[in-house]
Amino acid sequence: MSFRSVIISNSANLSLRNSNLVINNEDEFQIPIEDISVLVIEGISVRLTNRLLSKLSENNVATIICDETHLPSSIVLPLNTHYRSYKVLKQQLNQSQAFSKRIWQGIIKQKLCNQGKCLDILSLNGGEFLGKLSSSVESGDKGNKEAIGAKYYFKCLFGENFTRDDENGINSALNYGYAIIRSAVARALVMYGFNTALGVNHCNELNSFNLGDDFMEPFRPIVDLWVYNNVEYDDILTKEHRIDLVDLINYECTIDGQNHSILNAIDKMISSYTTACSKKDFRLLKLPLIKQLEYHYYE
Repeated sequence: MSFRSVIISNSANLSLRNSNLVINNEDEFQIPIEDISVLVIEGISVRLTNRLLSKLSENNVATIICDETHLPSSIVLPLNTHYRSYKVLKQQLNQSQAFSKRIWQGIIKQKLCNQGKCLDILSLNGGEFLGKLSSSVESGDKGNKEAIGAKYYFKCLFGENFTRDDENGINSALNYGYAIIRSAVARALVMYGFNTALGVNHCNELNSFNLGDDFMEPFRPIVDLWVYNNVEYDDILTKEHRIDLVDLINYECTIDGQNHSILNAIDKMISSYTTACSKKDFRLLKLPLIKQLEYHYYE
């Protein structure tokens, strides 16, 4: 089981040796590729081999490339690694609009529930309102409760003057954390044979990860929770911040009545979506419930 998140921030040469990622700068380090779930390349002077990239994709490692501001700008994922990718693609293309709307309803209900849970954990006002809003979400989120909730939620979380369009330390951290979660979700979708461009609600023709953007929604509040506790408005996003945000995928949440790491919860969610699509029953989709920030330790 892959569980490591690796960040390359300084100049280094990356290569493959005996199924290990070899990192060469002044010293040499080796990490088994089968242990890696996410590889983040931040350094602008990092060199790596095509053979390594191929092996990373073969092992379903989400390789994230960052720009000069350290924000993720692209992700390398494997193509057609699932043994029934054509079958899954046909299911996606033939999926009824009614089914997609019900899946989206469930996602938004859980997102609003998790936003309310986030406020409750932080002893902030607003959790009760978001809970009621969650219970009123209709099929396809007809009344756009997601947007209503988001506007209310961020004011409760970061203050009346906060907007997601501002350039500040909080938004930088949120964007970075969301990008990591998005990459982990896209990785799981590809592992299960889904075409990430075909979303259940997101349908931007210029976006190759519409489905990933759909399914990352319930996990956003775990990033919000961490950012509230660790980043101030005027902060600069530091290397330590970025390392911690990548490591968030190893924190705990609850899914299907059990505690799992975020990474495992993503896998369980996408696995359940596979079952829901196969049986054409939206009620089979399992979604995460966030909890107090706590690192998940494997037995």
